[in-house]
Amino acid sequence: MRLPFFSGKPTVHTVLQNEAQECGLACMAMIANAYGHNVNMPYMRSVHQVSGGGMSLAELYNLAGVFGFDARGLAVQNTDEMDALKLPAILHWEGQHYVVLERISGGRFYIQDPSIGPRAFDRDDFERYFSGVVLELEPRIAMDKIAAKDGLTFWDVVKSTNGFREAVRRILIVSTAVGILALATPILLQISLDFVLPQSDIDLLGVLTIGLCALLLFEAVGRWLRDVIILRTSVGMQVQFTRSVVGHGLRLPLRYFEARHPGDFVTRMESIDQVKAFASDGLVRSIADAFVSVLSVALMFYYSTSMTLMVLATLVLAIGARALYMARTRDATNESLAARTVEVSTLLDGLDRISTIKAHNVSGRFEQRWFEKMARFASRDFLSRKLQIDAQLLIHIVVMAGTVATLYAGVAAVLTNKMTIGMLYAFFALRGTFFLMADTLTVNLMHLTVIGSHVRRLEDVIQADPEMASGATAIRKTIRKDVTIKDVSISFGRDERPVVVNAGLTVDVERNERIAIIGESGSGKSSLLKVIASVADPTSGSVLVDGQPLSRFGLIEYRNNIGAVFAEDGLFQATIVENVSMFDPDVPLDRVQEALELVGLTSEIDALPQGLATIVANNNTLLSTGQRRRLLAARVICRKPKLMLFDEITANLDARTEHALLEAICPLPGAKVFVTHSERLLDYVDRAYRLKDGKLEPVDVQQAGAKRAAE
Repeated sequence: MRLPFFSGKPTVHTVLQNEAQECGLACMAMIANAYGHNVNMPYMRSVHQVSGGGMSLAELYNLAGVFGFDARGLAVQNTDEMDALKLPAILHWEGQHYVVLERISGGRFYIQDPSIGPRAFDRDDFERYFSGVVLELEPRIAMDKIAAKDGLTFWDVVKSTNGFREAVRRILIVSTAVGILALATPILLQISLDFVLPQSDIDLLGVLTIGLCALLLFEAVGRWLRDVIILRTSVGMQVQFTRSVVGHGLRLPLRYFEARHPGDFVTRMESIDQVKAFASDGLVRSIADAFVSVLSVALMFYYSTSMTLMVLATLVLAIGARALYMARTRDATNESLAARTVEVSTLLDGLDRISTIKAHNVSGRFEQRWFEKMARFASRDFLSRKLQIDAQLLIHIVVMAGTVATLYAGVAAVLTNKMTIGMLYAFFALRGTFFLMADTLTVNLMHLTVIGSHVRRLEDVIQADPEMASGATAIRKTIRKDVTIKDVSISFGRDERPVVVNAGLTVDVERNERIAIIGESGSGKSSLLKVIASVADPTSGSVLVDGQPLSRFGLIEYRNNIGAVFAEDGLFQATIVENVSMFDPDVPLDRVQEALELVGLTSEIDALPQGLATIVANNNTLLSTGQRRRLLAARVICRKPKLMLFDEITANLDARTEHALLEAICPLPGAKVFVTHSERLLDYVDRAYRLKDGKLEPVDVQQAGAKRAAE
């Protein structure tokens, strides 16, 4: 999508590929250079190793993050829709090639072909070569620079948004022009009252009428243009900033989300709407109004110095009245936002557990619990709004008193022939415009304190340290030998009670070893598996990959080698294909079908309304709990990882289905670690460990099997 406020048109210079499979690298280099990078093909090869089959769209998508781009893949069926693209963009060309679409002009499409150079096509030729897939790129907000500051401010947010300064410049120009046109209207009305009426000059009246119509028309068009620019800027800023914040949030470590309710994260994202609305409308409009207000005061001084001083004194008193309520309004807003978080979190809890609520017949009690939170939010929100209304009443009284005093002085000036009636009318028209602009400016400046509350809520997300940089690149690495956890201890809770103490374990990946970790519920099995999966950090100890620390091997590289099913895992609200492929467009359909067949779900999926295209979710009844667990296993199998991690994968399965699933999984390439409380799984593994009282001790698999057989 074209973000409408981005300033300037990036210039694309040709970068030629050396090998046929390097077209994607060359295209990314061209766009990176267009946005200020300075890269060449040797550097691109060091960043990403291209396989013999070239680059997939998913690989290009991931590579975009290295250069600070947010990427979006689009399927375009009608080339008329391409005028709305953010250019330059990467196109899939002739079904096997990538090119850069630089611009569209006069019905012709100008591209940079990394195999040839610049080319231009008319629409018919373009449609013949274009494969219909576009990768749209947009510079990402530098969240790492914002997060590096000691405290996040509104100005940090505004300055970080790409193209915002250019948008402010445009809005200021249009707003200033509109304000000046508005100031001309009182002057024309004065001329009408002081010259046209006394002299009965019809010709002059006609000229003034035409002039007034022209001014009002230009003013209306100017206001429309300003509102359109503000709207486009607001939408563009919301898209860009929201994506950057959410993307940054998704890169935060697991412990960040474990310490917060999802509702807390969702309500913090709502603060983005408040920030972008003020930045794109209130702030910019106020700056323009401030300039026009100065012109209004100058014209009022021209008409009457004493009356203008009275107007300014009234303004000072109105500002003081508003300042009296400022601190209380800010505090009430903070309390309202906190109460809103609690209310949303409570409601999401209920919706997530609606079956439990209905089964226990406690809908009424839960409703009452949620209503108490909602009522608290409503009362805090009411107080915040009531304070604003009270402040507006006090201001109205001050302005009213000032209006009466100024009117008295003006009429007295007319009676003593110091002013004409037209001058008095023009003065009050200017005064009205001035007060409207000054009040808006004052409100917005004081609203900065309220916006600060929203910014501080975003600060909790933005300034949290991500587990990996947004521009981190992954080098193709494969686990060759083993994965080892060395002296790992895990603690949680206020008393930092260790649940796992000095655990040690080596998984032989090279030999596709199968290991089981058994233990009672709450013994720490799942926590240990998350450490092996790299999504949780141990209290002490380390994870080694091929003998080197995980940090040196690379977090992204390691996760590209593993597949995991956790105990709390569930399905996304998406199609079955998307759930199994994890939204990877490069995963072929036959690979998805093969994974589903291995876990015994083919016939069940075929029986669904739309087969593989059926949309499933954790809270619908299309799939049973056992079927959902097998679908999660298919997700790991489809990934074809070097190391598979399964937490209670056979939960909710009958003995026959459990046996069939394990018989299908165990022979597959790749090492496997099973976490379970069931000792029946020991028949399918090479080694086993028991986690008890914090200690990870080896279990004799053969002896355990013989014991079960005897029982």
